[in-house]
Amino acid sequence: MAVLPAAHPAVRRITGLGCSERIEIVPIRPGAVNGESHPGTYARDPGPGPDPDLNHVDVAHVHFGYDYLNPESARDVIEYLSRAGVPMVLTVHDIVYPSHEDARPHRSHTGTLVGAAAQVLTLTEVAARELWVRWGVDAMVVPHPRLLDEAEVSAAIRASRHLRAPGDVVVGVLLERMGENIEGPELLDLLAPVAAGRRGAHLRIVVESQAWRDACGEDRESGGHHLVAELAAEGGWESVRLTRYEARDLGPLLAEFAALDVCVLPYRFATHSTWLEMCRDLGVAPVLPAVGFLREQWFDRCDPDEHSGEVYDPRDPGSLTWAVHTAIDEPRSAPPRVEGADPRMVMATHERVYRAAARRREAASDVS
Repeated sequence: MAVLPAAHPAVRRITGLGCSERIEIVPIRPGAVNGESHPGTYARDPGPGPDPDLNHVDVAHVHFGYDYLNPESARDVIEYLSRAGVPMVLTVHDIVYPSHEDARPHRSHTGTLVGAAAQVLTLTEVAARELWVRWGVDAMVVPHPRLLDEAEVSAAIRASRHLRAPGDVVVGVLLERMGENIEGPELLDLLAPVAAGRRGAHLRIVVESQAWRDACGEDRESGGHHLVAELAAEGGWESVRLTRYEARDLGPLLAEFAALDVCVLPYRFATHSTWLEMCRDLGVAPVLPAVGFLREQWFDRCDPDEHSGEVYDPRDPGSLTWAVHTAIDEPRSAPPRVEGADPRMVMATHERVYRAAARRREAASDVS
């Protein structure tokens, strides 16, 4: 089977590819990711014939919603796979594309992919209903599995103890890739009341390295230090630090993330978030906006009053401060994962879907 984007670390966990010894993974085609050549990403093939790379591929699994597949590439992907006669399994992560404020083009491209897929998957029941309402597709719900195994979680938690002192309160703000769906640095000012009168309050700004360098322009490093110094002076935080990570290697970030008590996800719009699952794995309380299906993803089949996670209204600055205060002062455990989210069960579900799509392809070939 082929996977797009195979290079993305979360996709391998979501798909469960690391758990199977019976499926051979083939990257769809080399292409450009953030300006670099990287396997497992899509690049348009101008040739009229099928790609020889797909000669031995039975099924392609496309994950739509990541920035690594531009919405405009949707029709190209369909044509590329169609020429090779390879059926497509589609997981819809984002109905609203995370980097484009105008959602209409993305929804159109999502509809194009949905219509061409042999099977559509998504992560929550509410997203499946949305897909049915918009495009009349009966999507299968495959819940998000854990991103980290027990050894990774244990190692991250052990290492995190060296990054904070007893009694500290550490608040993280996830600026991610600083796309149009992220409130950005201006939101950091709204968190100043959280530190007021609170001893040992620390702020961590979590941002993708390349996005931060791009945002700082020519004066990259000093511009970043200036923002940190300004926040530390005006916000009353005992310390403020940038925590930068590489998009395709989250390993070095795990200890820093595990050291957080609370992580603010300042999305202006979204559907689902892989970062919520990182919070669940590492026991970090998320503060999430009332947008998309984030609330349903985090509290799936759970009572919100019994678990961590605070929801704020992105239109009301005061609600963000209240939500962070509540997450700090009323700590609770993360909601458990829903039934079927075990990585082995996710892999087994995907494998059944792949085999069914491959059988339909074989049946169609026999008829023709």
